[in-house]
Amino acid sequence: MQLGQFRGWLDVEDTAFFVEAYDAATGTLALSDRTNESLDPATLAADPDDALRCTVKGRFPARFTHAAQAELLAAVELKEGSAFVRCGDKLLAAPQLGV
Repeated sequence: MQLGQFRGWLDVEDTAFFVEAYDAATGTLALSDRTNESLDPATLAADPDDALRCTVKGRFPARFTHAAQAELLAAVELKEGSAFVRCGDKLLAAPQLGV
């Protein structure tokens, strides 16, 4: 990281990205770097603190904010012990969220 003439290392201990919002009507995530992308429900998982995480940008972990997690959980449907997420007009499996 560089600020003016000062340069130093920055260690990220959690995640570099946060999911700030989830739009179930489109299946889109709003990320902390101000970009949007489609959710891949297969990458959803809960950490030991019950915070939801997913993979973004093809390979980076992202943690849901409290508001985004509430939005996503409102779009989850359970069927016979399996979790599905509403993404637009589709219900997509979220295998790691199963009951």
